[in-house]
Amino acid sequence: MIFLEYLNIDRIANKSEPGSVCPKKGFIVMDIMLALALSALFVAVIAQAYLVAGNIFERARDRRVLIDNYQSGLGVVNQNSYGNDLIENNITLDYLVFTAIRRPVLPNLIVSTGTPLCSADFRNNKIIGSFEGLFPAIQQPLIRRIILPINPSLPLTDLEVRNGIAYISTDSATASDPDIIIADIRHPDSPSILSTLNTGPGLVSLSIVGKRIFAAAASTLAQLHIIRLDRLESPILERTYRLPLPYATATLPWGSSIFSRFDRVYLGTEKWDGQEFSIIDIQNPLAPIKIAGMEIGSRVGDISVNNSLAYIASAHFPQLRVIDIADPFRPFLLSLLTPSGWERQEGKVLSMFEGALGFGRTVGGFNIAKDHELFSWPALSSASLDAPFSLDIPGGIYGLVMDKNHTYVATRQAGRELMIFNRSLVSTSSEIYSLPAFPRTLTCDGDHLYILDAAMPKIYEIFFP
Repeated sequence: MIFLEYLNIDRIANKSEPGSVCPKKGFIVMDIMLALALSALFVAVIAQAYLVAGNIFERARDRRVLIDNYQSGLGVVNQNSYGNDLIENNITLDYLVFTAIRRPVLPNLIVSTGTPLCSADFRNNKIIGSFEGLFPAIQQPLIRRIILPINPSLPLTDLEVRNGIAYISTDSATASDPDIIIADIRHPDSPSILSTLNTGPGLVSLSIVGKRIFAAAASTLAQLHIIRLDRLESPILERTYRLPLPYATATLPWGSSIFSRFDRVYLGTEKWDGQEFSIIDIQNPLAPIKIAGMEIGSRVGDISVNNSLAYIASAHFPQLRVIDIADPFRPFLLSLLTPSGWERQEGKVLSMFEGALGFGRTVGGFNIAKDHELFSWPALSSASLDAPFSLDIPGGIYGLVMDKNHTYVATRQAGRELMIFNRSLVSTSSEIYSLPAFPRTLTCDGDHLYILDAAMPKIYEIFFP
C-alpha cells in the first residue's frame, strides 16, 4: 500500500507540473527508510537476545548434566593424599574438573587425625587445597613473640596449636609441676593460661585427636597417656598404658615420640630390649591394645604416617625407615636411609605434605659440611628413599614443616633460627631470619607457623600478612 500511494502521488505531481517533484515525496521516503532501519534493528536485537538466551540455556543444561553426573559418581577420579590427612578427589567430567577436599570417612572409627589442618601455602593464606597462581619472589613474614605467663624454669618439650589454642607438654624434675599447659594465644600480646594438668611423669610428645590428647610419657610405668578435653579449662587424665614386656625381667623404656591417625596410635620409645615402634589400637580409648610393632634398635625421634606407610626417624643406624602398615598386624620394612654422619647425628624430625617428604637431623655436636642435616624428596612416587635433595645446616634441624611450595626449617644456628627453602632446598639470604630463640619444635595452625623456644617460655608466631 505504501508503494501504491507513492505512485499515485508521483502521478499527481507529474500531472500538475511536468518535470517537478512533489515536496511531500522526500519526507515519505525518509519515513520509509527510518521504519525499515528500526525494523531491522528490532529484528537484530531480537535475534541477539534469542542467541544469548539460547547460550544461557545450553550452558545451564550442560552444567546440570555435569553436576548430575558428578553427584552420581561418574567421571574419572584421581586421589591425592595430603600431609594433613585430607583427601583431594579430582573428578574429571568432559572438560571440567571437580575438586573435593575432605577427611576420609571410615565407619566405626575415630576419623580425626593427629596432624593439624594447616595452609597449603603459608604465603597465600589458603587453609586447604592445592591451587595455582602467581606469587611474589620474596614475601617477608611477620614474626611476633608470645611470652607465656608460666614458670620460666619449666622445660618445654612439645607444642601443638589448634584454632589459636596452644597445647604444651613439659618434662620437669619437680613432681608438683604441670605436664600439660593449655594456653590461649589468639592475642599474642596477652596470652592466658586456660588450664594445666599434672599427669605424674613428664610428657615429651603430643598428638591431638578430636577431644583427646595422646602423649608419649617419660616414664617406665606408662609410656602412653590419654588426656580427655571435655572443656579446655579442665583436662582429665583418662587413661595410661604401659607397653607389654618382651620377657618378665625386661626394663621398660620411656616414650619418645607419638603420632595418631584414625583409630591407631603410633608410639616411639627410647632404645630398650623390646620394640621401639609400637602400633596401638585406640578404638576404645579406655582400653588401648598393642597390636604390632617393630624393633628399631635406637631411640625413635619422630613418626609420620601417610596412607599405608609409616616413616620413622631414629637416632642410630638406619636413621630413616619406611614401614608398610597396610596390614597393621604385620608391619614390614620397605626402605631405609642412612646418610654419612649417622654415628654422631640423630634423626630428629619429619614432615609430609601431599607427595613430599622432609627429614631433619641434629648436627651431632660439631658440624661436618659433607654430613648433611636436611633432606627433601619433593615428590615420592614410591617408598624408595633414593636420590634426595640434601643440605648442610650447621645448627641442626629441630623443626620442619612443608607446604605446597616451601620447606620451613627451625635450626639452632645463631642468626639463622628460621630458614625457608623451596622443595629442592634452594634459598636466598633474604629467606633466613634471626630469632632470639633456641628452637625446640616447629608446628603450624591454619596459615600460621609456631616455633617453641626450648630455653624460655616463649612461642614465636610467624605468618605472611
